[in-house]
Amino acid sequence: MDQQLVKEVFKRNLLDVKSKHEELNQFMAMILRFAETLSQCSDPAAVCNHFVKIIIEETSFENCSILFWDSTRNRLSLVAAYGLEDQLGAASRRRYRQNLRFSFGEGISGQVFGSRRPVFIENTAQQPIPELKDAAITPVSLACIPLMHLGVLNVSALHPQEFKSQVKRNWETLGNIIAYFIVGLQGGKDRAGSGDIEPREKESVPAAGPAGPSFSDQILDILPQGVCVLDTEGNVVRFNHSIAKLQGENFPEIVSRSPAVLFQDPAVFDKLLERAAQAGNVEKTDVNLMNSAGEIYLADVNLIRLVESAGFPGYLLVIEDITRKKAFSEKIIQSEKLAALGTMAGGVSHDFNNLLMAILGHIQLVLPQVQDEEIKRRLQNIEKAVFDGSNTVRRLQRFTERERDPSATAAPVDVSESVKDVIELTRPRWKNFMERSGYRIDLQQNLAANCLATINASDLREVFTNLLLNAIDAMPQGGTLSFRTFISGEHVVVEISDTGIGMSKEVAEKIFDPFFTTKGIGNSGLGLSVSWSLLGRYGGEIQVRSKPGKGTTFVIKLIKAEAVKPAGVAKTSEGTSSYRLLLVEDDPEILNILRDMLRLKGHRVVAVSDGAKALDLIDGSDFDLVLTDLGMPVVSGWEIAKRTKAKNSKTPVVMITGWGAQFEEENLAARGVDLMLAKPLSWDKLLGSIERML
Repeated sequence: MDQQLVKEVFKRNLLDVKSKHEELNQFMAMILRFAETLSQCSDPAAVCNHFVKIIIEETSFENCSILFWDSTRNRLSLVAAYGLEDQLGAASRRRYRQNLRFSFGEGISGQVFGSRRPVFIENTAQQPIPELKDAAITPVSLACIPLMHLGVLNVSALHPQEFKSQVKRNWETLGNIIAYFIVGLQGGKDRAGSGDIEPREKESVPAAGPAGPSFSDQILDILPQGVCVLDTEGNVVRFNHSIAKLQGENFPEIVSRSPAVLFQDPAVFDKLLERAAQAGNVEKTDVNLMNSAGEIYLADVNLIRLVESAGFPGYLLVIEDITRKKAFSEKIIQSEKLAALGTMAGGVSHDFNNLLMAILGHIQLVLPQVQDEEIKRRLQNIEKAVFDGSNTVRRLQRFTERERDPSATAAPVDVSESVKDVIELTRPRWKNFMERSGYRIDLQQNLAANCLATINASDLREVFTNLLLNAIDAMPQGGTLSFRTFISGEHVVVEISDTGIGMSKEVAEKIFDPFFTTKGIGNSGLGLSVSWSLLGRYGGEIQVRSKPGKGTTFVIKLIKAEAVKPAGVAKTSEGTSSYRLLLVEDDPEILNILRDMLRLKGHRVVAVSDGAKALDLIDGSDFDLVLTDLGMPVVSGWEIAKRTKAKNSKTPVVMITGWGAQFEEENLAARGVDLMLAKPLSWDKLLGSIERML
């Protein structure tokens, strides 16, 4: 699959999740500091001054002010203002207009108070605002938030500011919270002596919407995290909708009970409560919680001790489900591991293929001279073992190959061969591991020939691997796994069937949804959704048939492709089988073997192990064909090919390399290579390839 694309998508989603998490934590921090302020101060005006200071300290805004409605004068008046320069103690800091006033509907503040709808301006250069005479501040970005029937909250900055939809909702909620706090303070005072902070006659305030819900309903239920309000003993007083959603439909009654029942290990909460009683705020990540269905999910947990004098219970328990975030992380880690494995496999297989080439070359040079049938038979067995080893290495290279070119397009792929590759490379999982456990997988293959489909080969192997491993997981006590490929009209069809536990109709409808999994906490739930996406990218589709206890069959349809015939290369000489060849190989033993193979056929071979010397020979001599290794010190095979084509574009270039399997499906003509041969290669294949090129 296109790992780079998937990685970037997952990273962007991870960053988005992280950004939302940080933004919400920022607002939660402000709310907690507001609550602490209430426990230390009861004067509404003084509390407002503390609030604006907290907002500047906790956000990236540079100025903040609160205006309340004066019902006797029918205007908004400044109550509190604070800015970044005040916080830094700048000598030249701006002085706010203490007589700042707005009538109903005047300016942005008056309009927001009248409509009870917030205004967010990201850049005043694009969204001009009404000029205010003698203004001390000329903001570039600003937000004006209604404080219910009390007034408005203004925050601004001297630089553009982005207001995402979630951020807007957070600020609206914060405005309601500030208003509830102030109303709560006023409730304990003599209304006649409360001054301009409290409207004396609600009827004289311009009409607003219906009265909002209570403090707990408005704040707790709007938060995406699960929240439990606890008393001083640590028992639940109130929980929000998110807790009920996390726990499921059969969520038991937990009010007046310890929230330890939410934890897989109740002792974890008891320890958190003990620490929070002393430290005030404790956090624990990757905690195992259990929902009402007995399913485990991961969460980050915060337990915050609240000040009782503010009229709050003793603790606030905040639970954030990190299942999706964890799945993103695991997928990226998996991608990184596979990329590292591919790099390592490429290097190891290159060296191993060179060793196999040396063994095979010596055997094939000796075999024609051996007369003893027993010795010849043993040499032929060694030769067969070399080819078997070569096929295993080639599968490993293909399996771990990462997409080198993100813009690479689909190409004709032999679907049946891809099935065989995946079966062999996953053999330790479906055969060795199961047999060690005392069970057996009966693997059946009904693979048609010439099933060519238009798709990226590595993406197709990724899909087959996901489906094969899912089938094995569905047969924990063994069973039958079958692969079938065939052509139907304009499609290549692949059927993958198992005799496992099967699934219900409800589960089958969700299996291609991201993060949906029936395997528990250790699985990301991304495998089938990624497979569905990959197939769709190439015009393919995937369907599933399953019944509980009757096994499962996945049916894949791919667009049929026609075989691509390799472009012929014009012959440089006619009527002779003897050509002048340049052979470049940095391994002396392989160089000698290939040279001997070619000379025994009658070719005139110039063999060099120095890439720089090879370039000089290309510039100063004419060759009918150039054979070169890929990975060489100082001068690579790509440079040899480029120089050859620059000298004579009609001179064929054959590249022989231990990395050949990684380039077998690519058209390398643009890089000056007419044919790629993977090591180890037989004498017949080498000579036959040269004859086709000439």
